[in-house]
Formats: sequence, C-alpha cells, structure tokens
Amino acid sequence: MITTLFIALRNVLRNRRRTLVTLITLAIGEIALLIFGGYSNAVVHGVETGVIRQAGHLQVQRKNYFLLGAGSPVDYSIADYESLVQLIRNDPDIGPHLRVITPLLQVQGIAGNFSDNMTRTVNGYGYIPRDQNVMRHWNEYGFPDNPRNVPLPEDDKDSMSLGVGVARALNLCSKLKVPNCQDIPRKQKQGGATAPSDIVDLAESTQTPSDRRPGVRLDFLAASASGAPNVINARVVAAESLGVKEIDDSYLAMPLEMAQALVYGRDSKPQATSIILQLDSMKDLEPVRKRLQTLISERNLDLEVLDYATLFPAYGQIKGLFYSIFGFVSTLIGVVVLFSVANTMGTSVIERTVEIGTIRSMGVRWLGIARQFLAEGFLIGAIGTLSGCVIALLLALAINSAGLTWTPPNSIDKIPLVVHVFNSPLMVISSVLVLLMLSILSSVVPAWRAARIPVVEALRHV
Repeated sequence: MITTLFIALRNVLRNRRRTLVTLITLAIGEIALLIFGGYSNAVVHGVETGVIRQAGHLQVQRKNYFLLGAGSPVDYSIADYESLVQLIRNDPDIGPHLRVITPLLQVQGIAGNFSDNMTRTVNGYGYIPRDQNVMRHWNEYGFPDNPRNVPLPEDDKDSMSLGVGVARALNLCSKLKVPNCQDIPRKQKQGGATAPSDIVDLAESTQTPSDRRPGVRLDFLAASASGAPNVINARVVAAESLGVKEIDDSYLAMPLEMAQALVYGRDSKPQATSIILQLDSMKDLEPVRKRLQTLISERNLDLEVLDYATLFPAYGQIKGLFYSIFGFVSTLIGVVVLFSVANTMGTSVIERTVEIGTIRSMGVRWLGIARQFLAEGFLIGAIGTLSGCVIALLLALAINSAGLTWTPPNSIDKIPLVVHVFNSPLMVISSVLVLLMLSILSSVVPAWRAARIPVVEALRHV
C-alpha cells in the first residue's frame, strides 16, 4: 500500500500545473462548503437563540390558545397555574433540566395618552422581569454577545415598557428620549388635556397612592375576566425595538402582578395564559416535552405543550431556506469537484497509454493498474480537501474575530456575525469525507479505462 501511494504521488507530481489547478479547485470547494455551511449554522443558531430567549424552549397553554386565543386571550387562561409551576419544577425528570419556568399573561386593550388625545390598540404582556432577564442570557451556542435586560425594573410594580411603534403612535418619543423615533405633531383638541373622569376613577381604584410615581404615565384600558372594562395607570420607563415592525407597533409590557390586577382584580386568584419553560440545553427538549405531556394526560388537564418552532413558524422557514441554499451550493461544488478530478485523471490516462501498455506487458494485472489510478485520485482528494479545511478554519477564525453583528428576525439583541465551524465537527468531518469520496469516485472511470486498454493497442498508441 505504501509503495502504491509513493508511486501515485510521483505520478501526480509529473504535471504539477494541472495537479495544482485540481488541488486549488478542491481546496476552494472545501472552503466554500465549510464557510457557507458554518454561516448557515450561525444564522439558524442565531434565530434559534433569539426565539428561545423570548419564548423559551416549551410553553404550556390551554388547548387551542395558540390558534384561537389571539382575539380573546383571557378566555384561554390557565387557572391555578402556580400549582402547575410547582409540580413541573419539583418533577425529578424535568426539574434538573430547567433553567427558567415562568408564567406569562397576555391581554389586549387600548393604551391612552389622553394629554395628547392619543390612543392605540395594543397587545399587553405581563411577565416577571427577573425571570425574563435570566432568559435573555441563554447562550448554548456560545455567541460572544451581551444581551440587554428587559427595561422593566425587577421590583417596580408601577412601570410599563412600549414598542417603539406604540411610543410613536402615542407621541411619546421625545418624552421618553427614544432614538430614531419622531413624534407626529397633532393639533390638540379642545378639552383633551386630561383623561375622561370615569377612566381616571377606574385607574385610581387599581392603585394605592404609594404606587404612583412621577414620570411619563399611560393609561391601559382592557376588559376584565368578567367582561367589565378596567384601567391601570402606570409609569412608562422605556420604549424598545423588538426587531419586527408589527410587534413594535402593538407591544406593551408590564409586571405580571399589574396585568393580573387589571384582568382579574386584586382580590381574585390570578391566572396566566402561558407557562414558559427555558431549558439548559437543546438536547433536553424532547425528553422534557414527553414528560410534560405525560403529566398533563395523567391529570386530564385541558392543556397542551408547544415548542419554540411551533410558536414561531418563521424559524422553520428561515432554517429551511438556508439549509436548502446550502444543499444547492454543496451539489454544485460536488459536481465541479467530480468533473475536475475526472478530467485530470482522464487526461493522465491518455498521456500514459504507452506506459500503461508497457507495465501490462511486464505482467502487471489490470487490477494493479486500476488501483494505481485510484490511489492517485485519493491523494489529490486528500491533499486538496485537507488544505482547504485548514484554510477554512483559519478564515473562520478571522471572521469570528472581526466583531461583525446582525439582528436575527424576532430578536431584540444584535447577534455577532460568526461562522459556526469549530462547534460543528460533524460538518467538518463530513465535508472532508464527501469531497474525498467524490475524488475517488471520479477516478473510477479513468482507472477502469486504463486497466482495460489492450496491451497491443496501448503499445502502438502515439
């Protein structure tokens, strides 16, 4: 075997220019596979990270809430959710894998800046700021980023945050000092400097005097669980961009207790529309999902478990798009490599026809001839792909160190633009093996032709 490889190497170096061109083709193909494949992985992982930081890996919801609850989320709320949270947290098969388990209450209503005669229909979200801050720092894929915390203070019950679009619609850009946000000047209507007295009375009834702090304040009107209107008045602490205009134009966040007081009153037992589970690792998702479904079915609860891919269909679309493009590019590279090596080996067979006849006349069987040409294809493939692999790894290191950033869809934070090659060893190994296999396969036909050339015809070849 060593002798065969040594002879093959000597034959490969006969025409160094042609061999160099083939090696460069293989190296470029390997570089393209690894860099684009690593970029595709980074994009998918970036989108995945952004989604999981917001929505967790899994959510427990009332059945059909995901499909039908948008118009009336309160009708699909989970009663006694605290007991369910405790049950899940204490479960020996789920608890060790939990990073965060937290409730979420979604409510629709109207936000009013009555001093400027501005109102806006919004989707309100009540959450626990401390839990959300922990969720935003999930980083299994090792992105070198520094995610922002939620704007709501962890211990402030008198606060709201808005999407930039909501702040713009309510003429709060200048008051909140929101960058890249401009108020729309409107002529104030007569008698529009204050909120209606009934709304003021409702808002004051939901708060104690100690809750009301100075600052930019906003009224939020929604229907309570009983169907009656209810209002809260809270201090707006910030307006943030959430990366999607449709969300920015309707987003309002508040502490969970405030949302529950708005919907259920201060004296009623609070409920939630979702229970969010963020896990330590992606590999825990399926076992935890199955265990959650078992817990729900054992207790005959009217609940269902949804994963992040179901909650955000755009993730699956983006993943499918990039992997389809990667598959197409890989196919093109494979075809180029196949024809390049085949052309090199075919030309070599033509040039060495007399040599092949001489060797055959000396008693070398056709299998030995074929093995020799296959060894040459193997050497060309090994040298080209391994060289390309080394260059690709160095290039990936340079890209990862450049400090470039981008914002994935449905994400709040910018994600560093990196190439996930080093944390994808399977992709590196498979790309090398595939190109090496293609190099060997492209040598099969020329090797067969060389081995089957009749001795007399080969010796007469000019």
